[in-house]
Amino acid sequence: ASFIEFVMSAFPAERYALTISDHGGGWTGIGPDDSSGEVLDLAELSSALEMGVSDGEWIDLLGFDACLMATYEVASTLAPFADYLLASEELEPGHGWDYSALDVLITDPTTDPETLGASFVEGFQSQAEEFGQAESITLSLVDLSGMGALDIALEAFAGSLTEQIDAVGAVVGRELASNVSYGRSPDPAQSTHLTDLGRLVSEIGVESLQVSDSADAVLRAINDVVLAQTVGPARLGSTGLWIYF
Repeated sequence: ASFIEFVMSAFPAERYALTISDHGGGWTGIGPDDSSGEVLDLAELSSALEMGVSDGEWIDLLGFDACLMATYEVASTLAPFADYLLASEELEPGHGWDYSALDVLITDPTTDPETLGASFVEGFQSQAEEFGQAESITLSLVDLSGMGALDIALEAFAGSLTEQIDAVGAVVGRELASNVSYGRSPDPAQSTHLTDLGRLVSEIGVESLQVSDSADAVLRAINDVVLAQTVGPARLGSTGLWIYF
């Protein structure tokens, strides 16, 4: 919060981008302190953003150069504090993002947040290919202004699943087991239970016509909010946001 407040005071600008880089854990938070076991969780992130941003100011692009932060839970929780989210569904390679993507601001200082985010997506892919680590990469640019619509659609879909649980329960289990997942471990006890939201909802909707209308509404909302992404060959089918399931 102090850092955000200082930057906005010392370096006033029309637009602001904030990037947090460390180990990421999705809905559990980011930046674990190995000496204490503490982590910056979503409630603390929300509080920090709310306290740090001055009246009339705004974070245009919020980025997590970290693993596993492109999650529905993160996007929904932090939507009130930024216009766009840039994050990865999967574990990130050690090289992280390519910050030469910022060169777009030298070429055109009026660059909008969406264009800057797309520049990071392209740079991340190119750098991963250069390092030979593009097989499983993901990076998504999410329009947080559409998260309210996604919240409503997902709540309706969850309600449909609950009402039809006897008919669709087996389908949900099958599709969950075969869906694109992230941060996987050979040890089931170490599973992250992180699964791609759009792909899961899509397959359930195809297999269970009882919930297909509500599934389609979720997919439309996801398509509206995910503006750009890169997906490596090993993570094809990723739609931009995962969910803890």
